[in-house]
Amino acid sequence: MPFSGYDKIAKFYDSVIGRSDDEIEFVRKRIHKYHPYAESVLEIGCGTGTNLLTLSKKYDVTGIDISREMLKIARKKIIRGNFHVHDIRNFDLKKKFDVILCLYDTINHLTLFNDWKKVFKSANDHLNKSGLFMFDINSLYKLLCVAEISPLVHKFSSNYLIMDVKKISDSTFNWNLKVFEKKRGNNFCLYESNIKESSFEVNKIKNELSKFFFLQKAEEETGKRIRADSERIYFICKKIHV
Repeated sequence: MPFSGYDKIAKFYDSVIGRSDDEIEFVRKRIHKYHPYAESVLEIGCGTGTNLLTLSKKYDVTGIDISREMLKIARKKIIRGNFHVHDIRNFDLKKKFDVILCLYDTINHLTLFNDWKKVFKSANDHLNKSGLFMFDINSLYKLLCVAEISPLVHKFSSNYLIMDVKKISDSTFNWNLKVFEKKRGNNFCLYESNIKESSFEVNKIKNELSKFFFLQKAEEETGKRIRADSERIYFICKKIHV
């Protein structure tokens, strides 16, 4: 199992990222709209389980992630959830679901578009008839914007996060994350991780999705139509009946 860049900073993840009530409400409404009779949800790249915690009030939830440390936190949050250490590109759970989610730009962490194709196929293979696949991406526009204003400093509790994003190819960016954890006195402990993200043109993504899914909608979190300067894009897809 390959190393996850999030293992080193797993215990800080929820404090830094926080809880996005607006995003999970957006997701919850889209599930209700496009698959109102759904009973089961799989989140691939579920991290610490924040999204599934909310969804577990209504659905049977399962999560997979490559980071064992993140899953340790998820299991404590959701006692009745099912969690597995898997690579999102080629997982095989021997089970199908009504809804599959891939949120918080998880798919951007795959730097090769061939790996995005594998995710689409694996999601399709694990969906029930009329199943819903929903994922979001950081657009190339957003990654470029973040790189231009880096480094960014974020204080949480008595700790600090320094995030420095640099472009390393036409489609790939390196996120250097340094967490300084406050110890006794004026001492800090450093946790550092490098995480890569890539993004691709929307039409290229749509063309590949069409092999497995009917694209219900591609939109911003606000529900607005995507534009050249859209930063986060949601793809809402229905499994094609064969």
